[in-house]
Amino acid sequence: MPLGPVAARENQKSTMPSFEVGPVPSWVRPVTPSNQIEASETSGTAYLLIDRQENVERRAFYYHEVRKITSENGLQDGTTIYASFNSSFEKLIWHSIRVIRDTKTSNRLDVSKVKVVPLETNQDRLIYNVSYSTQISLDDVRVGDIIEYAWTAEGANPLNRGKYFGTFSLQGTHPITRNLLRLVYPADRKLAFQPGNGAAQPTLNTANGATELLYEDKNVPGRKIEDDVPDDYSPRRRLQLTEFHDWAEVVRWAMPLFEIDVVHSPEFEAETEKLRAIGDPEQRVVAALQFVQDEIRYVAARRWIGGQPLTAPDVVLRRRLANEQDKALLLLMLLGKTDIDAAPALVSESYRSGVHEQLPSPQVFDHVIVQVRFGPTTHWIDPSRGPQRGPLSQIYVARYGYALVLRPDATNLTAFRPPEESMPVRKVVANLRVPAPENEGELEVISECRGLTADRIRNWFRETSRDEIQKQYLQYYERSFPDVKVQKLVWYEELPGQNACRVTESYTIPKIWQLSDEKDRYTLHVQPDDIYSAIGSTSSLKRDDPLKLDYPNTVIEEINVEMFEDWPFSGKGENTTNDFFRLRDEPSASGSRIQLKFSYEALKDRVEVNELQKFNIAVSKAKDNLGYTLTYRTPEQIAKNRSRSGFNWAVAAAALCFFGTATFLAYRYFRDSKLSTPVPPPIESPARLNGIGGWLILLGIGQVLRPITYIKAGFYLYPTMLDTSSWESLTDPLESSYHPWWAPSLLFDLFLNIVALVFCGLLIALFFNKRAAWPRCFVAFIILGIVGDSIGTYLIHHIPDAAASISAAIRDTVISCIAAAIWIPYLYRSKRVKATFRY
Repeated sequence: MPLGPVAARENQKSTMPSFEVGPVPSWVRPVTPSNQIEASETSGTAYLLIDRQENVERRAFYYHEVRKITSENGLQDGTTIYASFNSSFEKLIWHSIRVIRDTKTSNRLDVSKVKVVPLETNQDRLIYNVSYSTQISLDDVRVGDIIEYAWTAEGANPLNRGKYFGTFSLQGTHPITRNLLRLVYPADRKLAFQPGNGAAQPTLNTANGATELLYEDKNVPGRKIEDDVPDDYSPRRRLQLTEFHDWAEVVRWAMPLFEIDVVHSPEFEAETEKLRAIGDPEQRVVAALQFVQDEIRYVAARRWIGGQPLTAPDVVLRRRLANEQDKALLLLMLLGKTDIDAAPALVSESYRSGVHEQLPSPQVFDHVIVQVRFGPTTHWIDPSRGPQRGPLSQIYVARYGYALVLRPDATNLTAFRPPEESMPVRKVVANLRVPAPENEGELEVISECRGLTADRIRNWFRETSRDEIQKQYLQYYERSFPDVKVQKLVWYEELPGQNACRVTESYTIPKIWQLSDEKDRYTLHVQPDDIYSAIGSTSSLKRDDPLKLDYPNTVIEEINVEMFEDWPFSGKGENTTNDFFRLRDEPSASGSRIQLKFSYEALKDRVEVNELQKFNIAVSKAKDNLGYTLTYRTPEQIAKNRSRSGFNWAVAAAALCFFGTATFLAYRYFRDSKLSTPVPPPIESPARLNGIGGWLILLGIGQVLRPITYIKAGFYLYPTMLDTSSWESLTDPLESSYHPWWAPSLLFDLFLNIVALVFCGLLIALFFNKRAAWPRCFVAFIILGIVGDSIGTYLIHHIPDAAASISAAIRDTVISCIAAAIWIPYLYRSKRVKATFRY
């Protein structure tokens, strides 16, 4: 690359470039705007015409716009007009600025009022950008006025080397009544084009050795894009044009941009000598990467590749600041001078993996990384990222998907992905010491960050003062513990030989327990805050664009709670996997120690619009179930609570209503089950079999004694359910013995017990009245017992404190199954049963 443009920028004059005023070029086809069709616009400005015409041979671009101020809002932003140009190779010519009010037209092109300002306001970035904007704010503009203006920029970027390529946006934020694009180029130059996102196909006409490409669209709707969308999401209509036939041609065009033969600065030679002294090639690459990342300040100035000349490495070393392309060039030169096989790799921040769907063109690339090869092993590194550490296998590079590697033999895009070991992982271990209420607790948090997460934390500690970091950490914990205080200042350390770092925090928490409003209990909610944040938030269902998710992302959080006494912890974790994330919750407890282990893993990078409701449900459910609430009552509070215990009228009323209903239904069935005419005894049955005898005596005794079993069970069950204190201790989420399965288990046992007791009374009445319905009712009772025992076992197996009763429940179920196997065949085969129960 010639050094002329670099020197020109070094010696750039402080005076602003100027512009000219002249007529519309003759090659432009006049377009008369119409005020008859207006797009609906609520923001204050309606675009009646956007007319863009470009002459490739003349290297000229013409822009013509007509806008109408439709409300007071338009007077704020719609009365300033702009025209941008690159002063190093372009000339700007203003043609007209007019304001039309009613039918009168006034000329507003006043050269004295046109300002020329740099496009960049950051002084550092001005080093990399010689583009300017002319702008004029029109006065005396009213609602209903039409503003029309036109200008032409002449000149082409010399770095294009005669090649034409570009992408035109065909849709904006606001509606456009008429949108026109015209491109004129020699017929012997073959341009490929590709409309995107629903844009119509342009028309081509060739005459007199020239080809005209024409695109026109009317009443184009405005397309606003929400802020939190994926990086590669671009839904607006566009048209891509290129003169390149394949990616190999782009490679040949782009390689000279990174070829600089003369680098003689002493500082550059000193750096290469340091690198040569490192024997291991991989360590040499890591050292060069860290030098460029750490010592050269990054100035973001993203442009498409070839948009401006690269800065020579010796100049970058002198300035100690560079954009991403210049950083890549410096790293390439350092590696090349130290015998490392490295090449620039063009990637797209805008298209990401979608770059392979675009036509071959330099303009689809807006970022440069570096490919390094050691024999068959390939690594990808990005010198513009924050400070990275560790071996190359742990150094993260963004998920661009594809790269165009600038090597002579490259003919296509190369797919790649970040190394597995470089993925972001954050492991948080929180050690919480919980004293008795009204005493001071302690919290120690140790966070180990790896891969991309380590890069972010490392850069944060590098760019932010330690006092500000400590302040932000403290504010984070104040959301859970308002009185939290710093015990020791936050400590940051690198983990040697890895792309990993560790942050240690230490706090004291006065009055860690929260006293309830009724002052009858203390509570402490423990939840994994880092995972809670990683899950994200619900989104409005009225979105038109997908929602960006933090992906890839893995968070492991372990909370070790040391209680002041042995603690009856009954939490049971729940693992969740959905389309968006995987969440694990694995608690355990022993004595006074409670260990809560959580993990979160993101599974995708976005939520599509049709998935928003599913995502919101997943997030809400995960957050509602995340964490545990510990409850404690002092002896005084327990005594006070017991003194206020009373009769549980709600459960009693429900049980009484259920008992009454069941009794009424049993009576109705008994009354209606009597046959109008007794069934004749079976012909083959002797008369002596008619009556209760034989095995029926055993069944009759069982029928009479069975209600005692359910009455006895009620004596154990009813005191727990009918006493408000006992009931709340199991069903109140704030109680230490609470479990969400207690209420359904107890209520099911209560109602099953009532049904069985009433059923027993019905069976006794049917049995001794020798009703024909008794055999089938007895079979139904046996089946009811088996089903009820099975459901009861299923319910209580969720409750750790009730696990001891599971074996007894299983035993009862087995006994019921054996009884069913004996008595059901007997009832359907016994001649005595058929001869007795006939009424």
